[in-house]
Amino acid sequence: MRINELGNGLLKTFSDVKLYVIISSNLVKKPSIEVLQDVIKGGADAIQLREKTMSDSEFLIIAHAFKRVTAQSKTIFIVNDRAEIAKKVDADGLHIGQSDIELETARKILGYDKIFGVSTHNISQARRAQQAGADYIGVGPVFYTATKGYEPPVGLEYLQQVKKEITIPFIAIGGINLGNIQEVLHAGGRRVAICSAIIGSENILEATRSFKDSLMV
Repeated sequence: MRINELGNGLLKTFSDVKLYVIISSNLVKKPSIEVLQDVIKGGADAIQLREKTMSDSEFLIIAHAFKRVTAQSKTIFIVNDRAEIAKKVDADGLHIGQSDIELETARKILGYDKIFGVSTHNISQARRAQQAGADYIGVGPVFYTATKGYEPPVGLEYLQQVKKEITIPFIAIGGINLGNIQEVLHAGGRRVAICSAIIGSENILEATRSFKDSLMV
């Protein structure tokens, strides 16, 4: 498994991730860089910058700023979808969806020593991602979420399937909040990806701390 093969330590560090925060500028109430600083202070282990509608030039500026901050704090920095930008800013990895760039193509662009994650919504997709060499998968949406244009939630059953069958790290995502996170943990989830429940909150720092505390079990 690539977690144990790469010599740069990135994947070994990623295997210890518990709280993975997704930041999108259209969901925040203050500059994204300030949101980033708050979630890092609150204990986020990995950050994904996701900007589906932003131009490449704007995205590149923000991604450079994110890279500087995450490098200083030794927080894992993942770029969503845009492999060329991830390469330009030397991001730690790339996350792709089912309709995004192919995993092998992304790996050729960004480099084989980076982290690659794939969104999955059923066990067949999870199996394919693992077989293709993904370093981790996103599992969801577990609950209803308005953040993305998802199909209906896959529920906790899919998470339980992944727990039994998939050997690479997996991250539960979709509609997870402080009111239902214990259900995720009881179903076998040990890593969660949070977006609006943290970055859309009035106190981002405290929200991040609360999620991190919930995961320290």
